[in-house]
Amino acid sequence: MKNSSHLGFWMAFAFLLFFASPLLIGGSKMEAYVSDEVAQTRVALGDRVGDFVVSFANGVFVSTPLGVLSKTAQAAKHSKQDIALAKNVAGPGGQLMSSIYNNYLQGLVMQTYVVTMRFAIVLIWLVVLAPMLGASVYDGFMQRRIKRAEFGAIRPATFTVAGLVVIPLLALPLVYLVMPFTLSPLLAPLWALIVAFPLSVLVSNMQPLFGR
Repeated sequence: MKNSSHLGFWMAFAFLLFFASPLLIGGSKMEAYVSDEVAQTRVALGDRVGDFVVSFANGVFVSTPLGVLSKTAQAAKHSKQDIALAKNVAGPGGQLMSSIYNNYLQGLVMQTYVVTMRFAIVLIWLVVLAPMLGASVYDGFMQRRIKRAEFGAIRPATFTVAGLVVIPLLALPLVYLVMPFTLSPLLAPLWALIVAFPLSVLVSNMQPLFGR
């Protein structure tokens, strides 16, 4: 699999997981899921940063198109009259499907709220960990220059293998945004440590973009 195809797979996986999460968690458990996410964030990052993350999510829902989409989803929910009509027309099965539809829309709104919270967390950690990741990329470029100066081999096979390792690791923050369970934000430094070495190997075996 090419690296570009590999990256596309993880993006498609995250996209599908976003819409599947309300079903995997269950509509009745989404409120508890959001509460657990807020509590986990405050425990891991402290009240000050936790309040900032929650305020960021609230602000996104108030002042961006996400707020409009949220209101649209809420408006699309079936009313009690709609559910009663579904029961009269299709029996208990129709009532059940109408309830599932309502729970899914409500869950999708809550899932979006969690994604915005986690997006703020990812941005915070990227700022903190940028020097480490930058140092890894810089080390890769220096290793590549040393190889060229000493007529060492820049290995395409190593580049491909390193890409197969690095791309899933780099995709983890994207998957973290939509995963249907809480995960401590304090695992971010461990992720950076794991990705640093293969990222350096990937850059050191990268072919020149414009000649030598």
